[in-house]
Amino acid sequence: MRRAIAEFGGSISAVFIDYLQQIPLESGGNMAFEAGKITRQIRDIAKSHKIPVFLGCQINRGNQTTADKRPNRHLLRNSGEIFEVCDQLIMLYRDAVYTKDPSDAFGNSKRERTIELIVEKNRLYGKLGTATMLCDLSTSKFLNLAR
Repeated sequence: MRRAIAEFGGSISAVFIDYLQQIPLESGGNMAFEAGKITRQIRDIAKSHKIPVFLGCQINRGNQTTADKRPNRHLLRNSGEIFEVCDQLIMLYRDAVYTKDPSDAFGNSKRERTIELIVEKNRLYGKLGTATMLCDLSTSKFLNLAR
């Protein structure tokens, strides 16, 4: 990440890291501690270059056994200090993934395209809660539900 920022200079306005757990960890270390260490390093780079970093992270599958499949911060896989370090924690949930509707075989219904953005932490603006939106799954574009 540092190398890319140095190479592109001021032309980078945001960084997206798709999957934290794929970043190589130091061998033999505690995975939760190492994930927290990497998260702190990423946050330091973001602050020093004044750019937002969006970090994707896998949750454990503990929600699979509960009635409500919505993710929460306690399900962050090897979370360590991720929750403590981040400024915002937004988790995504699509009910259509867990409750299939056989009448919508092609995924074209509004319910199939509905996504919840669950704000678990918001150090920047303070508001917590859930926003329900439409998602164009082919482009991952979020749209106002009222459209």
